[in-house]
Amino acid sequence: MLAANVPSPTTGHFDDFIDGYFPLEVSVLHLMERRGLSFARLTLTQAPIMHIPDLHPDAPVPLNITAGRAGMIDQMVLMVQAAGQTCRLQGHASWRWLDGSDTGRTFDPQTRLAEPAYLHGKAMRAADMPSFDGASIRQV
Repeated sequence: MLAANVPSPTTGHFDDFIDGYFPLEVSVLHLMERRGLSFARLTLTQAPIMHIPDLHPDAPVPLNITAGRAGMIDQMVLMVQAAGQTCRLQGHASWRWLDGSDTGRTFDPQTRLAEPAYLHGKAMRAADMPSFDGASIRQV
């Protein structure tokens, strides 16, 4: 008989990695599911990113970035709410595109990490979460 591997909920502070190559919101959802979390605060620093227009969320990423843009998240602080297959992200970030192009005022959660990223996290209670007004990641 095989035993099911059910994650035990994380409490308090934790350190972990999130997958690269998936859109950020998908990578964060994988983390939340793996740790059994519904609410969390996450901090990423120095994470390479890529944005390739019209690349379907479950499509493999190309080995060479010949379309789109490559960049770097310098720092990102996210408040996350996960339920089922939905993940809402809200927070502040500092990021840049390596070609020097304008970053805009919000970070697109469909932007992919170019490789796995290390992060610090804290499991949160619903009562400690801010309201998700617009649920966006704003440039600081």
